[in-house]
Amino acid sequence: MSQTFSSQLWTLTQSRMISGKTHLVLQALASFEGPHGLFPSHEAIAARAGCSARTVIRSLEKAYLLGLVERTRRRVKRQGRMVSGSNLYRLVLKPLEQAKVAARHYAQQLREALARRKQRFLQTDIFAAKTYSKDINQPYPRHTKDEWLEILTRMQSGQTPQEAGYRGKT
Repeated sequence: MSQTFSSQLWTLTQSRMISGKTHLVLQALASFEGPHGLFPSHEAIAARAGCSARTVIRSLEKAYLLGLVERTRRRVKRQGRMVSGSNLYRLVLKPLEQAKVAARHYAQQLREALARRKQRFLQTDIFAAKTYSKDINQPYPRHTKDEWLEILTRMQSGQTPQEAGYRGKT
């Protein structure tokens, strides 16, 4: 016998897995279900649940993690450009399917976090990176950008790297 969505919410609230606000937000989300799907805005859910849009976002994130709700991000074309549209939601009732949805959400979060980390890594300044010797336990002190420019100028005038002030191994 399959539980209804509202009875699942009640069980989760009683077991303190979700808060009362999250319960209200998810009930409000379920109330939007119609023949064409479920795609209310955060503001519409917030108005129906009597809370802020930020609370709706936090509550939906908790529901994604538990596998109660599956989100499909939609893109629409406006003035010749693709922009974010409203999300399409699906309420998940079966426990096995909830586990699959939660696993997909975790995997997507991981991919996004790795992409952000890669972007930050690629944007770092090469002068801010530490210069390490072959023995990784003995790092050399960093040179500032101005020190590097001074060292390069001195080396172009004929000085050796050590005479120019370079602190690493050559």
